[in-house]
Amino acid sequence: MNLKKQDRSADRAIIVTGASSGLGRAIAVRLGAAGYRLWITARSRKGLEETAAAVAAEGGPRPEIESLDLSRPGFLADFVQRVGTGPVPLFALINSAGVSYSQSLLKGDPTRWREMLDINVLAPLEGCRAAVEVMRRQGGPGHLINVSSIAAQWDTGGVYAASKRALEAISGTLRRELEADNIRIATIIPGGFATQLGRNIEPEVLQRLVKNMQAKGLKPNEVPDQRFFGDPVHIARAVEYVLQQPMTINIEKMVVRPPFDLRY
Repeated sequence: MNLKKQDRSADRAIIVTGASSGLGRAIAVRLGAAGYRLWITARSRKGLEETAAAVAAEGGPRPEIESLDLSRPGFLADFVQRVGTGPVPLFALINSAGVSYSQSLLKGDPTRWREMLDINVLAPLEGCRAAVEVMRRQGGPGHLINVSSIAAQWDTGGVYAASKRALEAISGTLRRELEADNIRIATIIPGGFATQLGRNIEPEVLQRLVKNMQAKGLKPNEVPDQRFFGDPVHIARAVEYVLQQPMTINIEKMVVRPPFDLRY
């Protein structure tokens, strides 16, 4: 069950990136249902409208939406600053937007490498810095939550894994630099959730993944098994838990994954 209407949630603003689908949508719906004032962003305006409708259907205040291409330098930082000038104090920035191309390093497209680095690393970095400026000006409390990936723990995850390792390093550095501030930094590390992130998986990678599933007794042609493909609501619950903690504690990292490990 969701913890409805936390104390002061209605006068706390939260920005969620990548909120048009997948993990970002699940996070937005859960936090909106808890009464937070949401500002959601992603590339797809249609997807954002659907997320806003889902939040309203759960009884939450309808989110403000903004379609942004987070690969464009400065776009997220500007958005954070604009939200920070509004009447509702910025309580959290949740960087859940991400893009993955599981290509061979020797055959991969450098344009896609740059897209992964722009969206997975540079946009969250710029957004976090802008959020810190806003939260310091407002006096806090504030949270920065960066959504990484279990792939960051792999030795063979390519540029996508490298981008998520970089994001985790950014989180750790910010945590050290903000020890004396009323701002906390958490990294949520999902593994194996049913989202659109896998739409760019290359055929040879998908074949290895299917073989791995079959070797563990799973049937990839049937309904997705939640022991492998987790429900994004579990990530949303983890995010909500972090936001419920007092400023006297910091949840540094939280790995949330289904029981089957089917890394490719």
